[in-house]
Amino acid sequence: MRERILAAAAVEFAERGYAGASIGLIAETAATGKGQVQYHFSAKSDIALELIRSAFSRAPFANVLDDAPPLHGMEAIVASIRGVADAFQNDVRVRAAVRLMREYQLIPATLPTPYVGWVARIGLLLREAEDAGEMPAGLDHDREAWLLVAYFFGVQEISNRLTERADLPERIEEMLTRALKTLGVTHPNRFL
Repeated sequence: MRERILAAAAVEFAERGYAGASIGLIAETAATGKGQVQYHFSAKSDIALELIRSAFSRAPFANVLDDAPPLHGMEAIVASIRGVADAFQNDVRVRAAVRLMREYQLIPATLPTPYVGWVARIGLLLREAEDAGEMPAGLDHDREAWLLVAYFFGVQEISNRLTERADLPERIEEMLTRALKTLGVTHPNRFL
């Protein structure tokens, strides 16, 4: 029942935002009663917090790329960015978490800080790419990682506003092409 409530809440939060969703709407979407929702979650903010925590601890934000062989360097960066873009477009729980994070000031709870782990992981992968000769030496890996994640977030946000993320895969490929060139990646087409 708890999972059914979270799935219903994800739909409601993704569509209506924190202020527009209610325990009643979540219960209705979950095909249960308000009492059942309140049995599992004492407040709407508890549901929001659980959705955010679960979305930001799972792949691709945690950079766990299923059971695929481990990727390294630039190949892992490209796969990670594509994976996060896919989640933003196709995973209602991720879409709900992203919307809730944008509306953090409305939620009476301490929310996890988004993207910190992803920025750190991209920084490590940039070091691997440099060590592997995939890009020139001397860049500030942490700064470039922050900029890559910020670039991604801006692209997905504009895609969301203008096309409800319908053009996100295409926009992410454009972003990756430009970003790899900016980073001075040797043979960028190898990774695209």
